[in-house]
Amino acid sequence: MPDTTLLSWISTEVDQALNLVRDKLAKYANEREDEALLRVCPEHLHQVSGALRMVGLAGATRFCEAIEGSFSGLSSAQPGADSRKSAMGTIDRAVVALKDFVDDLANGKANVPLRLFPAYRDITALQGKSDSTEKDLFFPEPMGPPPAHLEPKQLASGELAPYLQAQRSRFQRGVLGWLRNQPGGLEEMRQAVDALDQIASQLPEPRGLWWVGASLLEGLQADNASPVNAEWATSAKALASSTSLVMLSTRRSVSPRDTKSRSRRMIWPARIACSAALSSAPRKVLDNSSGLPSSRRCEPFM
Repeated sequence: MPDTTLLSWISTEVDQALNLVRDKLAKYANEREDEALLRVCPEHLHQVSGALRMVGLAGATRFCEAIEGSFSGLSSAQPGADSRKSAMGTIDRAVVALKDFVDDLANGKANVPLRLFPAYRDITALQGKSDSTEKDLFFPEPMGPPPAHLEPKQLASGELAPYLQAQRSRFQRGVLGWLRNQPGGLEEMRQAVDALDQIASQLPEPRGLWWVGASLLEGLQADNASPVNAEWATSAKALASSTSLVMLSTRRSVSPRDTKSRSRRMIWPARIACSAALSSAPRKVLDNSSGLPSSRRCEPFM
């Protein structure tokens, strides 16, 4: 969650910097095509990114960095060309969107960076990227402690590595069966992840990763998810990768950045899948998160 006190301190600075960027764009377009006017814009945006990062606004930071990167495309365009004017209009609208977003946060509105996605998609298109998705701006705030497993286990130190290896193999068998459209594949995957949730207290943080993973797989089962759906398959691969990395973590440390990234990859599809049939407890926690706009919190994923 962003630090509201710090946010109130930086909001004026952010407003001023973004207004300077808009002013430079307007002068370049209306008065004269002086390249020096555009060269200072990335510097102002870089300062804004630093301020947003400082107060914990990861999604807004990613958006601001995308605006900053869009100026490199302007330098290669022909001065006065219609394409350049169009690009400058796109950048200006993105700056306004960011300014409004920060102002809204300072006035108590929820931190939902996915509201910036339409402008983000247009900005990244200027850089030749056609694969931007809402997940690029999805940085979930930490949930409260996940519910304790109904049947927790405590393994002796010598039992942990074989147990993890067995669940990893079980999960991979399930993935293979699911991809082959064999009955029981998803259930075997869910059981393997649920087994990790049972010993979550002995696994690296974030321990709620496995509770989220089991919820995701419940949604997949209830929605009769087909492996043909590319994004569902991507979710399963992310979960498989996380399972393998936890195995490695018994022999070497895993950085907080790595575990945070794994959690983000899993929570995204789990949240979008909530209405497809996640169990009532996961649905309640996921729906109450500010990571998705209310209109998307229970939209069926498929």
